[in-house]
Amino acid sequence: MPHEEFHDPLAPPDPLRDWYVNTIWGKRVDDDDLLFEVMSLQVFQAGLTWRMILNKRDGFRSAFDNWSISTVAGFGPAEVESLRNDPGIIRNRLKIQATVENARTVLALQSEHGSFCNWFYEDVLGFDVAVTTPCWWAWAMAEETWIPSSTALPGERGVPGCISLLSTPGTYSMAT
Repeated sequence: MPHEEFHDPLAPPDPLRDWYVNTIWGKRVDDDDLLFEVMSLQVFQAGLTWRMILNKRDGFRSAFDNWSISTVAGFGPAEVESLRNDPGIIRNRLKIQATVENARTVLALQSEHGSFCNWFYEDVLGFDVAVTTPCWWAWAMAEETWIPSSTALPGERGVPGCISLLSTPGTYSMAT
């Protein structure tokens, strides 16, 4: 079945929202850096609007070296402090530190599972998600639902390093 572009006929035209819904939301990601970007942006979105995050997407890409997992994993205290002064991103110290720690966790997952995407779609979700099937995180984002970090998602039980992206405030890291 071909993918049809979506636009809510009851909502006023919004090119940024329509682009996100038709390009990113609920789509399977087969590139580790892109999956890391999408998940990291969700960390930064916690407590804020998606419009704010999408408006700063280019700033985030610049600040986090196009979401290169290996580069972000190497960030130390000096880079974190520099990012706290970057007006192009959300400058919350906890969210920045969580993103760096998450990159380190992703490197370990890549080493163990071959790729971050393999781990996410097969081990965490417990099945391979079709390209047109929205992922749990996209559904939660669209519904603006808070999923407490104690909530077990499909395939999550017993998996070390589980992702708590949409969690209670203050718990932004993937590491358990």
